[in-house]
Amino acid sequence: MKRFRRFIASLGGFLSLKTGRPYALGILLIAFYFQVLDPPILSNFRNRVFDYYQQWHPRENIPNRPVTVVDIDEKSLLTLGQWPWPRNYLAALVQNARKMGAIVVGFDMVFAEEDRLSPNKLADSVGTLSKSAEEEISKLPSFDTIFAKQMKPSRVVLGISVNPTKSDVNNIGLNRIATLAAIGADPKQYLAKFTGLVGNIEELDASAAGRGMISLDQDFDGIVRRVPLATVVDQRIIPTLTLDMLRVATGRNVITQSNNEGILGFKIAGTLIPTDRNGRIWIQYSPFSLDQYVSASDLILGKADPKKIQGKFLLVGTSATGLKDLRASPLQSALPGVEMHLQLLENVLTQSYLYRPEYLAVLEWAGTIFTAMTLIVLVPLVGARSTLFVVLFISSVAISSSAYLFAEYSLLIDVSFTLFVGLLLYVTLVYANYTATEKERSYIQSAFSRYLSPDLVSQLSGSSQSLVLGGEEKEMTLLFCDIRGFTKISENFKDDPQGLTHLINRFLTPMTDAILSHKGTIDKYMGDAIMAFWNAPLNTENHEREAANSALLMLEKLEELNTQLKQEAEEEGLPGFKLNIGIGLNTGKCLVGNLGSQQRFDYSVLGDAVNLASRLEGQTKSYGFNIIVGEDTAVTLQDYALIELDLIAVKGRSAAVKIYALMGGVSLKESAQFEELQKKTSAFQTCYRNQQWDEALKILSDLLAREPKFATFALLFRDRININRSADLPGDWDGVYIAQEK
Repeated sequence: MKRFRRFIASLGGFLSLKTGRPYALGILLIAFYFQVLDPPILSNFRNRVFDYYQQWHPRENIPNRPVTVVDIDEKSLLTLGQWPWPRNYLAALVQNARKMGAIVVGFDMVFAEEDRLSPNKLADSVGTLSKSAEEEISKLPSFDTIFAKQMKPSRVVLGISVNPTKSDVNNIGLNRIATLAAIGADPKQYLAKFTGLVGNIEELDASAAGRGMISLDQDFDGIVRRVPLATVVDQRIIPTLTLDMLRVATGRNVITQSNNEGILGFKIAGTLIPTDRNGRIWIQYSPFSLDQYVSASDLILGKADPKKIQGKFLLVGTSATGLKDLRASPLQSALPGVEMHLQLLENVLTQSYLYRPEYLAVLEWAGTIFTAMTLIVLVPLVGARSTLFVVLFISSVAISSSAYLFAEYSLLIDVSFTLFVGLLLYVTLVYANYTATEKERSYIQSAFSRYLSPDLVSQLSGSSQSLVLGGEEKEMTLLFCDIRGFTKISENFKDDPQGLTHLINRFLTPMTDAILSHKGTIDKYMGDAIMAFWNAPLNTENHEREAANSALLMLEKLEELNTQLKQEAEEEGLPGFKLNIGIGLNTGKCLVGNLGSQQRFDYSVLGDAVNLASRLEGQTKSYGFNIIVGEDTAVTLQDYALIELDLIAVKGRSAAVKIYALMGGVSLKESAQFEELQKKTSAFQTCYRNQQWDEALKILSDLLAREPKFATFALLFRDRININRSADLPGDWDGVYIAQEK
């Protein structure tokens, strides 16, 4: 059970939203479904990738190529006239091809109508001949008969065209289509089906050695990439022109091989032509070459080079622009349509096929899953920078491997989708990691803002160089604050620790606000005490004044809190109490930075000025003033209401410093009442240090009468004067008081 719980816990951590893995897994599932479904948009993109393969590494043209195109080109039209020609020209073409030793002649065209230029049709077209002339002309043989007569001793395969609709079909020659034997499952269930075909006129079809489909499949972008080797019309398998030319040339029947998954290929003369499950073959194109083309007029007139005819498969087609039989291949945008049959026939004769077995799709799926899971595991674990090399490595291996397999083994492997999914997942995971980091940064910034002012946090966030790691020496102003008589207050909550905690929080919150609102930094809380500083981690202009303003604001907020506490006590019928604080301010050189051990450190401050600030806070109860500042701080606060209190050497420090009571800001400083108090205290210090005891006591009495806040101060110095009267003071006595308490 424990192992199961640990497994669930680890799985929960693995699938945490902040890692981005749940989002990445969702993308993977959608992408995998998309890849298996293989919609047209994906297959079309994959075809473009395969086009780049062929452009990069086309099939090489071999010497003494086995196929020649008899081209009805511009030269032929200029020599023999516009197309269509009288079919006695084609009879001459077939006769000369047979005499020169052509293996098979295949026509990439359909003769669906009788030759309108035949002599027997001439009378119909002229219409002005005499009856005797018409009779004489009608006795002449038709050009279709002449053409058919030349086909009989030759091996000629005529083209037929399939049609998806029942209109415009004649189905001539359907019953003469050579029967294909079958091994395995019935191939017709996997082949494309058409309702009819457009065949050649009966006289020509009956004389032909074969007939084959010349219709070509082209993708949505008009490029011919795959050609079906057979289709089905009226439950009869119709071979393509290439396949029937091979049948006629070898004298062997074509055999289909299929299984329950689809067609494996077509076998002829013991050689299997591999196809996809639907009987289509990928054409591996070679660059277009005019060396394989012979002008039809040259062959008809007996001027063709016999070397280009003898022992060749001849394809009769057209490249003339006006005849509009142009197609696109992965290598070229405008090619004669007969070029596609040439390329297909050469693929079969040289066995230079492009292969894309069905199992390659499964390998591509596996590649997608492997790449995706590798990134899903590693990116959140080791970070974006390290896994970027993984992405680059996987991409380079995938691209180079697919390129190598295409160049060496003609295998069509698509890695583009896998790489796209990998890149998408990498971006998703990196973004999720970035978002989680930003959230964490925001959390840290929010937490840090509890110690620094918002403006200071904003500056730190925008300037990482502002925070020096380790430590640096800076002049800073320090503040220590503590509640007076807190031990006695705590006794009231001895049975209610929750109430004491609530009270402390209510006290610390406004005090902290007062510090942060004046650009201060909270160093630490020590029970009911606060330590803060200014001018770090960022420089703060007039940090002494900011600290003084903060201390005065703390007194105001304390007064507000005491008012609330009094009202609450009265409402509950409980005895109330009043909080009182002491604040020590001091300025001096300090060491500030990340201080501590390698295991743990705090951003804090050290130095003599820090210790003195702490001691000054402790002296507030002795002198009876809430805020006591050191002389280095007081120098910059000349326009504040300051009263010089004493020349004191605090405990743990031999050097004496002047200390001052901060009683208010600029407005109090300018009041006549304060000016009088300041004169009196200054006169008192002069008399005291000159050992004019009676005059000093008189001034103390006057101060106490004017301002009750001087009660503790007056009592303190009366006791000192009484002691000093009877003491044997040294001649160089300067009035410095050596404190015995913190």
